[in-house]
Amino acid sequence: MVSRLIVRQLKKNLKAVSNWVVIAIAAILFAISTIAWAQNQNANSGVRARVFNISVDAVTAGGAAINIRLNRNVEYRYFTLPAPTPRLVIDMPKVDWAMGQGEAGIISGGGLVKQIRFAHKSGTESRIVIDLNGPIRVVSNEISGIIGSKTLRFVIAPTSPRNFAQAAPPTVPKTKQLTVPSPVSPRASANRRVIVIDPGHGGNDPGALGFTSGVLEKNVTLASAETLASILRRDPRFQVILTRSNDAFLPLERRIIIARDLRADLFISLHADAAPPNARAKGATAYTLSEQGGERSRKLLNRDNWTIAAPNRANDSTVTEILRDLTQRDTKNQSAIFAESILKNVRQIGPVTSSSHRRAGFFVLLSPTVPAVLFEMGFITDAEDQARLIDPGFRRRQMGAVASAIDEYFDAQDARNRQ
Repeated sequence: MVSRLIVRQLKKNLKAVSNWVVIAIAAILFAISTIAWAQNQNANSGVRARVFNISVDAVTAGGAAINIRLNRNVEYRYFTLPAPTPRLVIDMPKVDWAMGQGEAGIISGGGLVKQIRFAHKSGTESRIVIDLNGPIRVVSNEISGIIGSKTLRFVIAPTSPRNFAQAAPPTVPKTKQLTVPSPVSPRASANRRVIVIDPGHGGNDPGALGFTSGVLEKNVTLASAETLASILRRDPRFQVILTRSNDAFLPLERRIIIARDLRADLFISLHADAAPPNARAKGATAYTLSEQGGERSRKLLNRDNWTIAAPNRANDSTVTEILRDLTQRDTKNQSAIFAESILKNVRQIGPVTSSSHRRAGFFVLLSPTVPAVLFEMGFITDAEDQARLIDPGFRRRQMGAVASAIDEYFDAQDARNRQ
């Protein structure tokens, strides 16, 4: 009798315990689902992801792993650039940098990785640039981890320069593709000079209007840019990029960002000048950056990829300021040399203005690292200049003269480098 009572009591106790276990498991599952739901709500409500740390680990066979620690999953895309120095670039929606280095910074690397730079690319995107010590291939890339602690891990390994240069265009594995259109492609060879030609205006920004023919500046600049590009592309030394190849609107900042991202060797923006009907102004003019424009240019230096700092000395503000001033001074000097060469050559083709080399603070001249000239090809508001600008024969001669100036500019650079 006693044993039966004990058995019954044990069954009751076991049943009670099992009920509590079920309740506890249910509570845990509910808590996990609530956390996941909250994280998903944050991800969908515009709350930025946070990057806590970026580090480099050595892996077997001479490779390396780049570890990017985040608080949640992010969409991302990556691509490689072989020149002027090898780089792995990772873009993602704008994040908060939580590494104590402000809105941008430089992290020392090791092995295959020379250094890592991070900054905001725009108001909606952030970028991580891994400067490499040699050509690499991406072995794998994935995001893993638990809720609140994720790691985006890139494993890279050495490869041949040829395979690196022939790597596939931007790729987006295992994530939803970001819509980041780009009209440019990386330079194919470290030995080729990259020249960016910028046809002024475009789209809903038509520019100046010809008084007699009604021709629009945006069409004149595009036709001249295409002519110049076709001439330059005959020379295997050059890789030529147009900021726009059709009637598209392009913000001014985007035009110089294209040159920046390609590490361009030269930038030329083509325009057609305008004046009041009775001004009787005609002839070509070349503009380079003014001292006042230099102040605007310095403001760009703290933006993505404009920062100029000595390797492993990113915190030395004195060294950084000296490098910035020297770089800007050299860029302005090279721009002036290029402008004078243009004017010398085009003067043999058609008229130039009395003060043909002028200085101004035009936005497209603000690049602190790329020599730049804004070339006004003539006055679209003058009947004679207008006739020249829309004449294909004159266009070929004028752009041929500009191409000759570009040849002379780089020939002079090569001569200096041989000294």
